[in-house]
Amino acid sequence: MEKVTLTSIEKEFRNYMEFWNNNMINKEGSLICPEISLSGTCNWKAEMGSMYLSRVLYGSSKAYQLLGANEHKDLAALAFKLLMEFKNPLGGYYWSRTYNMQWKSDAENVNMAQAFVLYGLAEYEKVNGTPEVKNLVDEQVSFINEKLIATDLEGFIDGLDEEWERGETITRSFATHFHTMEALVKVYENRNEEQIKQQIIRLLHIIMDRFIDRKSYFCMHRFTEDWAPLPDENWAGHNAECSWVICEAAKAIDDKEFINKTETMALLMMERVIKEARDETNGGYFNIFNAQGDPEKIKSWWPQAEVVLGLMNAYKISSENRYKELAEEQISYIQSKFIDKRGEWIASLHEKGAPDPGTPLIFFWKSMYHTVRYYDYLLA
Repeated sequence: MEKVTLTSIEKEFRNYMEFWNNNMINKEGSLICPEISLSGTCNWKAEMGSMYLSRVLYGSSKAYQLLGANEHKDLAALAFKLLMEFKNPLGGYYWSRTYNMQWKSDAENVNMAQAFVLYGLAEYEKVNGTPEVKNLVDEQVSFINEKLIATDLEGFIDGLDEEWERGETITRSFATHFHTMEALVKVYENRNEEQIKQQIIRLLHIIMDRFIDRKSYFCMHRFTEDWAPLPDENWAGHNAECSWVICEAAKAIDDKEFINKTETMALLMMERVIKEARDETNGGYFNIFNAQGDPEKIKSWWPQAEVVLGLMNAYKISSENRYKELAEEQISYIQSKFIDKRGEWIASLHEKGAPDPGTPLIFFWKSMYHTVRYYDYLLA
């Protein structure tokens, strides 16, 4: 990318972080806002999740490394402090907590949250490598491998209760496998341990052999425990995200066979995204498609970011200018439609570009993950 574009991307990132530091922390500097409206009003009674805080921990730690401002490190320290309140005495971290301090569980998604906790802690270790943080990373890796692993040792299961016992419905999800692999890559960057490398290899096998459909080249989201596919939708955002993350994982472990396989897969996956999800009339990309192939009528922030990274990765692999041109087109679309004048990204737009008034600016599922990774990848 040209220097002027990188300069604008860095400026965007600085504005983005300025928004968080100026608007998302209470006056006492002791709490992070769990939800903020389009007009900028914080809802302090909104539910707070361990995944949300883990993403803030990751994003502010990464911002400190890229931009160097101490307030970003301070935000990471606050996110870390608040995340520690979510520790489950039986291991791992609780899913969420209400404003009046009641713990809530989500058996279908809590294991994904464990992956994000590891992801955030591993990134935080890069800016605060104290024995406490290192021990927490090791502790979380051990917990995931001891409690979430399937009985056949092929990946993980979902459907556990607050005591990490099997619930009524046990499934296997793309999200838990994919984000655990991504988190382990960060751990491997810090540790360079053979055991972590071998686990990344196993998860790459599972993702590519089980979760990527070889006919459609779309990600499959959930299976029964015995790997029977459950009713599904096609998500262009997950396709784009998966396409570049598996390539980064293969490069991180320096496995030439996997590098070749993931690069081939990435191009096939991104071709489907371009063909199926690109809105040639209004710009941007749709995300969710139903069984009939009809797209939803809104555009979410995170697939827009992931499409750029998938396209840039495809350009790096193939050197085809078409991918670079599409990426630059998408960056311009994000800048003109999704970046709010205050620095944050609008969460959801209607088809022609108007913000969805019913969706907050920041909420339980939207904090500093897809956006910060976007800036990190483009500025690297």
